[in-house]
Amino acid sequence: MKIAKIFTGLVNYLAAVALALVFALFMSGRIGWFLVLAFLCAPLISVLLTLLFTGRIYLDADISSAALCKGDSCQVTVRVANGFFLPSPPLYIKAASDVRAACGERDFSVSVMPFSEESFDISYSAKICGVCEIGIEDIRLTDYFGIFSFRLRKIDKESLKCRLCVIPDIADIKPGDETVRKVLEASAQADDSEDTTDSGLNTFGGFPGYDSREYVPGDPLKRINWKQSAKRGKLLVRLDDETATSSVSVVLDSVFTAETSCLPRLSRNDELAFCSESELIPAAEQYAVERALGAARVFNLLNCTVSLLVYGDNGWRTYIISDENDLTDIRTDLAAYAFSHKPGLPRFPAEEISGSKGTVSVFCTPYFDSELVSELSDYMGTASKGALSAAVMCAASCEGAFGEGS
Repeated sequence: MKIAKIFTGLVNYLAAVALALVFALFMSGRIGWFLVLAFLCAPLISVLLTLLFTGRIYLDADISSAALCKGDSCQVTVRVANGFFLPSPPLYIKAASDVRAACGERDFSVSVMPFSEESFDISYSAKICGVCEIGIEDIRLTDYFGIFSFRLRKIDKESLKCRLCVIPDIADIKPGDETVRKVLEASAQADDSEDTTDSGLNTFGGFPGYDSREYVPGDPLKRINWKQSAKRGKLLVRLDDETATSSVSVVLDSVFTAETSCLPRLSRNDELAFCSESELIPAAEQYAVERALGAARVFNLLNCTVSLLVYGDNGWRTYIISDENDLTDIRTDLAAYAFSHKPGLPRFPAEEISGSKGTVSVFCTPYFDSELVSELSDYMGTASKGALSAAVMCAASCEGAFGEGS
């Protein structure tokens, strides 16, 4: 693009010189040769004036919204000010692009009148959850002929980039999903008692002697006794007024590196199959974040005590989810979540989870790599009966990763 503009400017300049030469030879020699001389000196004058403008052009950029839901749009408003007494040469601006936020038009050209300013908007549409930088990628000031270009002095391009957080959706995970079934079965195995609530948070409750009947379409999901249903192979509904209480910890992975991931396996996931190569890693990260939110929602709807554990600057952070409002707040927080691309961070909060008796864990990760397999295997090998990892949600897994649990 840059070479094409230079070529166009050069052709226009040579055409102007040729026109002046024709005028000198065939119409008016004195005026014509004066025009030829003027055009021959014009590039030098143009360059000198442009150099004066490199320190007298000022830019700033503002974003209309720092956080967007997927599918929503925002604008970055760019203002260009001219602090010189002549009209500015053309200023070419290239907008930054990011796989998480699609940019509409990327190339802009603007000239500013003396001591005034011009503005324009760059439009972005949110695509993939996470943090991205949008705004201006490159700025070039050309001379009046468009042949030479210069960088602006006193302009920090980093200050012209805006931080945008794309808010994740909540994955639609059904109560009958296989992973949900695994968690409920693990909860039933954690405590064999059907009639008491003395064994900790993991039991699906009720006082001794409560009765059940088979599930009928239309019964509230919160009244299903999932523990007895898992043991007896059919859905049973409690007849008493007691509330089921099982503790489920949803853990979001802290590390995801392209080097340890097998990209062809990621592309086999139906939800990632149509992603371009540049979108594959961000889309896999999105998969893990949205599955974590979806798992937290479905277990909350099933009347479990749900906690979501996320690793941050100060270690593991625990979110307690009691209703949909909690999930809304967590979605906003997770819009700024970024997986570490350097191995070494803790990936499973063994101490935090083992402190809660009977807790069943759901681990959400973009890629179930060998390092994570080893870490979870060590934890499950030393965990007590009432504290285990019941299931793993991932976009893809390495060979032999916990069999059907992956």
